[in-house]
Amino acid sequence: MVNVNFLNGSRFSKDSNKVFRMKRETFQDIEFNSEKFIKELKRYVLEHKNNQVPRLKELKRYYLADNNIKYREKTGEGNRADNRIASDFAKYITIFMQGYLLGNPILYRNKGEKILELIEAFNNRNNEAYHNGLLETDLSMVGRAYELLTMDENGNEKLTKLNPEGTFVVYDDTTDMNSLFGVRYYTIQFSDSETRMYIEVYTSDEIHYFQSDFQTLDSVEYQIPVNESDKYHYFDGVPINEYMNNEERTGDFESQLDNIDAYDLSQSELANFQQDMNDAYLVIVGNPMTGTGDSDDPDDQNNPMNVVTAMLASRILALDNNPEEGGPAPNAFYLTKEYDANGAEEYKKRLVNDILRFTFTPDVTDQNFAGIQSGIAMMHKLMGLDNLRKTKERLLEKGIMRRLRLVANVWSIKNDAYTTVNETNLVFTPNVPQNDAEYVTWVKSIYGLVSDETFLMLLEPITGIDAKEELARIEEEKERGTDEYDDFNVSIPEEKG
Repeated sequence: MVNVNFLNGSRFSKDSNKVFRMKRETFQDIEFNSEKFIKELKRYVLEHKNNQVPRLKELKRYYLADNNIKYREKTGEGNRADNRIASDFAKYITIFMQGYLLGNPILYRNKGEKILELIEAFNNRNNEAYHNGLLETDLSMVGRAYELLTMDENGNEKLTKLNPEGTFVVYDDTTDMNSLFGVRYYTIQFSDSETRMYIEVYTSDEIHYFQSDFQTLDSVEYQIPVNESDKYHYFDGVPINEYMNNEERTGDFESQLDNIDAYDLSQSELANFQQDMNDAYLVIVGNPMTGTGDSDDPDDQNNPMNVVTAMLASRILALDNNPEEGGPAPNAFYLTKEYDANGAEEYKKRLVNDILRFTFTPDVTDQNFAGIQSGIAMMHKLMGLDNLRKTKERLLEKGIMRRLRLVANVWSIKNDAYTTVNETNLVFTPNVPQNDAEYVTWVKSIYGLVSDETFLMLLEPITGIDAKEELARIEEEKERGTDEYDDFNVSIPEEKG
């Protein structure tokens, strides 16, 4: 059973999003196989596991539409309806954010041709666009994301997304928040009675391995790797890279969990009402004598109960006059409650508007949002989301640049490429519907005001061709002159005037 109780009026504990810190001088004196460090490591892991993982799991539950409404206590007695309908707002918001920010792959710009070749090869090997999308999904869902840089068997740099529920980074106590070490822990169940936890500690140059029992971490043991080479890496920095969704490390829908719960409750209660309406009691007033058979004989077709049942099956009630003088006239009706349908719909609409408004997520089903609109009109509708996007882009760029610096440390050993990696610029292109004809008209209007390369860069979303490649094609056509037309027997009309 999932625990859905709030803590002191708050959904999560005060330490559920804490950043781990350590004094730099303390870290410099650490011996990783010592009891002192193992004790400190156990404290970090237990605090993460007990205080932070419950929050991460709950946010992930909402992303999977496994909302708290699923775990509420049963309402009503007997055969009363008990629907528990979970809305999928969390996934809608997350997928929208991820698609808006990274639906168009990130473009990398650098004057150094060699460094761009290295970045492109690295990105292609690691399916970088998809990997970034996975990171952004975690960022939007739980407010943080992690990746691990390793080397494959061929000596190529490899990217792996890590689970936030088993990863954290410990930073120093300076204002720069430099990474001291990263921790990855996971469990493997060997049998019903044996489950082991494995802990990996990544520093700027080494990897240290530990293992323990799963439940209590009572006996954490330092493990010497079989291969000595498994202890070292060559990234010259902590290879676990943390990304943050914002300074508070909160998810995009986290602030709206209460409104999502309210919407789920409203939907569930409406379904309960409709179902109970179908099972409403039929009240027959004023003629208990309907049916003249033996009421004690269930096989008598003229038994009053059998007669009423037959009438209900045929959707017809044929009631005789009341034989008692002065008795009530025959009548039949269903006993139902009144339901304010318009008020309920307005209430749900207000909840939906609040959820989307406070997460800066446009309602694409809104008639005012759909259709072909000018760029200015679209910008006004997306202004709140665009402001949020800029913050998310800056933090994502910070993490990606750290990724590039880490792999460049390896490239510098191979190719002396590190000196130019910091000059790389990342170009984000929001994935929004646009009027291509209007966009091309605007781009044409600035021709001659910008360089040819900049002009062709602006046309990349339309042509799908890199600006440098397009320039090379243009130069190639100029060198060929009109000969290319002769090859296809095309007649070129002379210019008049």
